[in-house]
Amino acid sequence: MRKARCVLFFCLVLLFIILSPFMAQANSDLLNYLPLGANIVQCFALAEFDLDTDVEYLVLYALQDNYALTLLDLIDGRYQETYYINLGKANRGSGGKVKAGETGYTYRILQIDDLDGDGILEFWTIFQPEGSSFAELTMHKYKNNCYQGVFTARGQYDLQLMDYEGQYVVHEVSYLDGKSSSDLLTITSRIWDLRDHQLKGGAEAYQMTREDYRHFARSRQRPVLFGSAAKEERTSLCWGNSLNKLAEIPVGERAILPLLPGNANLLEWEVNSALDDDVEDEYVFTYLIPCAESPSKILIQAALADWDFERARYRLVPLPFQAYGRARDQEGYLYKSVYILPGKGLNHLAFLGNGAELPSLKFSILNNNGLFLKAAAVFNANWHLQFLECYENRALTYRVITADLDKGTGLLRTKVFGAALKGAYGEFGAFTPQREDLLTTGSYKGGYYHIEEPVWSTLGYEYLLFRTFHEKKDPFANRLPELDFNGTLEDYIFKYLTPFRIHHWVVQDLDRNGKQEALLLLRTDDDLWGWPQYRVGLLKQENGLQWQALGPILSNLGEGNPPSGVYLADLVEGREAEIIFLNREYDLKTRSRKLRLEMFSKQETGWKRAHDIDFVYEDLQLSAINGEVWLYGFVREGQNNQDGAVYSFQWRNGRFNYQSKKNVPNFAAFLETLSSHRTDYLSAEYMVFPPSPEQSGER
Repeated sequence: MRKARCVLFFCLVLLFIILSPFMAQANSDLLNYLPLGANIVQCFALAEFDLDTDVEYLVLYALQDNYALTLLDLIDGRYQETYYINLGKANRGSGGKVKAGETGYTYRILQIDDLDGDGILEFWTIFQPEGSSFAELTMHKYKNNCYQGVFTARGQYDLQLMDYEGQYVVHEVSYLDGKSSSDLLTITSRIWDLRDHQLKGGAEAYQMTREDYRHFARSRQRPVLFGSAAKEERTSLCWGNSLNKLAEIPVGERAILPLLPGNANLLEWEVNSALDDDVEDEYVFTYLIPCAESPSKILIQAALADWDFERARYRLVPLPFQAYGRARDQEGYLYKSVYILPGKGLNHLAFLGNGAELPSLKFSILNNNGLFLKAAAVFNANWHLQFLECYENRALTYRVITADLDKGTGLLRTKVFGAALKGAYGEFGAFTPQREDLLTTGSYKGGYYHIEEPVWSTLGYEYLLFRTFHEKKDPFANRLPELDFNGTLEDYIFKYLTPFRIHHWVVQDLDRNGKQEALLLLRTDDDLWGWPQYRVGLLKQENGLQWQALGPILSNLGEGNPPSGVYLADLVEGREAEIIFLNREYDLKTRSRKLRLEMFSKQETGWKRAHDIDFVYEDLQLSAINGEVWLYGFVREGQNNQDGAVYSFQWRNGRFNYQSKKNVPNFAAFLETLSSHRTDYLSAEYMVFPPSPEQSGER
């Protein structure tokens, strides 16, 4: 036994000797780019410091008593310094750190965040220079392909950078008349203008006792001391989040792991400061723990880590949720278990896991009433469950869809529940039944499956709030996964609905060869709440799965009359369908919006554009009249912005042939002269993307 221990000890020592040079090399690499003798104080290694995908290093270091900041970027295969700031000598007593008022806490010198939401991080320093009674907060912003210092704020007693629901405000707090013995403080508040990145306002100062300021600084709900609202006679309140983080408060898993039971494993966590009325962050997390009654079963439980400011430690707050393992959807993807739901001032929580029976789903919503978190609703389903945010007709509601499998019939009993927000903090009201269906699995997926993105319609949007762990895939840039997929096209679409970002789809026999093809509308832009952009792809099964990109990028889907979008029309009866793209684009020459029509037809083995010339007009229509197909394009030529000319093209022998030009008072008057029995293909009957509300309901 002793011999075995000696051998094990020898192996461990040998392994340590072998790995030591590599670990030392990894730790010393960054120091090679710093002055000799420098000590790293803070370091961030992220790719969001510029537009490329390479990792940059933002390093705060100290050289004796002098502090400096450097940004290292990968250029031509090696890291080079692209930005440098000398903060100067630090206050010796605090090491450059700024105290948070009269508390025992100090701010981290270097702070980062994406404040303007452009995808590139801003960073700022909070520093106490040597020999100065004023602390300095300096903001650095990425502009014109490099970082620049955009403003500096100063305060003797405290400096706060606050986010008041998207409005960034700096509070400069100093002693009255600069006397440190004074019990009164002066607060000057200035707004950071994101248009020119300068601080605005601050002409008025407010006085406050030190005790009142202590309550003000720690509270998220506070009187408005900035902007026009501060000048009103009646004091108004607002909610804010502190962006300056304290150095003494642990972050990430360091805040959570000491709170867990010894036999528990951390599963997931989220950080949020809007779960109570103080400015410190709270951590919401789930963890796995063996069941006390049956150790072979693994439970998921939820808790909150809340910072105790006076005792300087996190305390554990158990939450009313328990499930039996992680939840998985019908396509095999694991769900996230923790969700933070925005309210008014305070946020609410939701948790998802397996129910008592396997497989099944259990979903719980907890309302935050300002005092504690209380269960608002619990849903169970043995097959599928969805939670949607719905904005329709300027009303925000929430919807839960449960699908339970009847093992006898194989059908899904589908129930839809709805609730609105109520109360001072936007709590969830009672979920009431709205609809119940008995569906096949295919009908349920086609009618109720949702992508994990907001899907817009003419009425508003629907947004699936559940999240799965999946890898995004761009079929326009990469090879399709599972080319030998054995299921149907619909099954493939359902499996890759979220990874491909499929917002709508239609499955038909487009080329009349007895096999179905699928037209898919995929979102391609990255800003979920920006103006959406889409592309269309055609998916077919022919010696495996095949993919073809079709048409232009669509950035104004559903706009105008006729609506921009994608239409399917059988121009020659009995033959393959034509795919028509109608897109609105801005013409710089005329400074107006114009319509562009592109039509694709089946040619040999693929789909190609069916015309060589571009059809771009102020207005147009595609119609069938007495068995003939005509395209009419209208161009304004008069001074009154109404008169113009209509150009007529006839579809013959697989192409558009120019026929005539006719001057008309306006396009609507011209259309009235055509046969009332004509078929207009650019109408809701033939439009597939975006689908009409009736089509969406059927799908």
